[in-house]
Amino acid sequence: MLVRLIRFRMVHQHVLVMAASSYIGQCCQWTCYKSIESVFSDYYWQYCYYHNLMKNRVVNLFITLPLASIGLYLIFLVVAMVSYNGGNTIDYHGIGYSFSLNFLSDLGRASGYAGQDNSLSFYSFNLSLAIIGVAFFAYFLFLPSLHNLNPRSFFFSRIGSFFGCFASICFAGVGLTPADTLKDIHIFFANWVFRSMSLAVLFYVLTFIYLNKDNLYLSLLFLLSGIVILTHIVIADIDLAVYMSNPHYARVLSQKAAVIAMIFMVPLMAIINLRQLRDRTIYLRIFG
Repeated sequence: MLVRLIRFRMVHQHVLVMAASSYIGQCCQWTCYKSIESVFSDYYWQYCYYHNLMKNRVVNLFITLPLASIGLYLIFLVVAMVSYNGGNTIDYHGIGYSFSLNFLSDLGRASGYAGQDNSLSFYSFNLSLAIIGVAFFAYFLFLPSLHNLNPRSFFFSRIGSFFGCFASICFAGVGLTPADTLKDIHIFFANWVFRSMSLAVLFYVLTFIYLNKDNLYLSLLFLLSGIVILTHIVIADIDLAVYMSNPHYARVLSQKAAVIAMIFMVPLMAIINLRQLRDRTIYLRIFG
């Protein structure tokens, strides 16, 4: 009887141990499963966070930044024009800014042609060019990242961005070198803004065409803007203006037309960039 009782207790203890082991095993398995699920959940939310963060950065760089910088440029340009009272090359004592007589660089002079105070116009205009220079240098530096799926579009985009970055440096250079105090280097930067931007436009027209045939009409508008810039180079840089009835008017007005064309190009590029952003995830790299 005693032996049976001992055997019963041993069997009972064994069953309890097995049950406990099974329960602990299930708990460990469940805990392990929840841990794995938690890890993957953390990684998923981190991925979503960084994906959205990167997407926001890309949108800000390729859409918000160029449009905002052009908006600020126009605001400061209007302030400079309204406050300018420094005359022009035809009339040193001319009142106000003349659209047909004053070059844009006149707005950035440290003083007027007859020594008039030009402080507000000086700071407004040169600040606007500094903003444009910094913003578009960053813009062109990473712009090939949008066009790296097609080998040809990627190739032309990188060349176009090289000239775009140089044009951006020249924009800032124009603002840092007033025409009345640093004339020679100012002329260098002013000439190369238009030269390098016309080349950037040419290569980006090819980029957009090879990228997607749906961009054809926008590319033609973009090309038209580039032709306007090239026309200014022919008139003012090559100096075809000397063969016109009023060379000074021709140089001044062609410069205005070229600047308007460059402003017009920014929303065109924003539309094409937005199409690219909708199609895929973009990873930012210098020159793509």
